[in-house]
Amino acid sequence: MTGLPDKAADIYVALLGKRKMTVSEIARESNLKRATCYEHIDTLLARDFVLRVPVGKRMYYAAADPRRLLADFKKKVAQFEERLPEMLDFHDKAIQKPRVSFYEGKRELRRIYDDLFKTVGEVRSIFPPEVFFENFTEEDYDEFDKSLGEHAITSKDLFVDGRLVKKIREIRTRNGSENKTDKILPDWFKSNVDVLIYRDKVALISLRDLSAIVIENRDIAELFRNLHAGLWKTS
Repeated sequence: MTGLPDKAADIYVALLGKRKMTVSEIARESNLKRATCYEHIDTLLARDFVLRVPVGKRMYYAAADPRRLLADFKKKVAQFEERLPEMLDFHDKAIQKPRVSFYEGKRELRRIYDDLFKTVGEVRSIFPPEVFFENFTEEDYDEFDKSLGEHAITSKDLFVDGRLVKKIREIRTRNGSENKTDKILPDWFKSNVDVLIYRDKVALISLRDLSAIVIENRDIAELFRNLHAGLWKTS
């Protein structure tokens, strides 16, 4: 009921059926303890759902006319709608700020890959096979590569040059490489970081110490896509 706690709503409904009631009568009618009634009556008073009705030395409480509450509610909705464009502008500006998440350890890194599998479209990567196999096995890469195929994800991968690139390509060929293209980076390009660019996110995964940051921001993701495209042309 217009955002009221359940017990406060029960008290208001109980009062609607009577002209006025004491706290003891409200407690009995709504099956609540007196202390609980006092707490929620204060809430109802603050929101003008309930009125105090003193009679002699006793204090009674009465429900406000629901039609008045409806009119007040409509007024607040109108005020909210009037400010909505301003609030949307603040919101739209806020969501453009980069969101950064930190991950550490193999189990946490798997969360990044699981998120990547939700991608619809293309994934781009810069991948260092030599460093990957320092902490992960051939079975680990095989599982990841199969998951790419199962989710029909298209990938463009730049491999940091090394003797283990051949092993990576063998696994990819074995699993089917219809949606995967790759190139080997020039031998001057060195990196221990797996870079994944997908949706509006960039994951920077340090495979040597098993830590990562994921940046979620459209402009930053587009920058990394452009850098990847430049490297792709020169490889």
